[in-house]
Amino acid sequence: MTRSLYEINAAYLQLFERVDPETGEILFTDEELDAIKEEFEVKADNIGCLIKEVKALIKARKEEIDALKIKNDSDQKRVNHLEKYLLNALMMRGKKKLVTARNTISTRNTKSVSVDAEILVPKEYLKVKTETSPMKKEIGVALKQGIDVPGCSLVEKTSLTVK
Repeated sequence: MTRSLYEINAAYLQLFERVDPETGEILFTDEELDAIKEEFEVKADNIGCLIKEVKALIKARKEEIDALKIKNDSDQKRVNHLEKYLLNALMMRGKKKLVTARNTISTRNTKSVSVDAEILVPKEYLKVKTETSPMKKEIGVALKQGIDVPGCSLVEKTSLTVK
């Protein structure tokens, strides 16, 4: 049965507790220490491989999502073209409705707003979009220079690199 990293680390710490309190003599062998070290390295290596595998899956999925989005966009352009093509053909014939065994095709009149020159639109008809977000790069520079930025602090982190 394989142990988790937590269990391996606990066994490692327990190993170092095996010392004679009176003499200070170490009551574990180099072989026991080497076995735990090897078990840890194998487990860590396996986890590193799993991390790389999952990252590769994520990358492949992102690429597939991008490819599917391109296909969807292309298909939507095709649908738009076909709808215009069919609408023009119906209008040329003066038909407002066509019923077949598989489809009911009809036209309808709609109204939509066309904004030809946005700069000429009065302010009461404009929507203002405001987006705020912290400028982390600038905040970091300020904090490193010793400037107090309320609500912000520099946090030191340790990250993992698996290659």
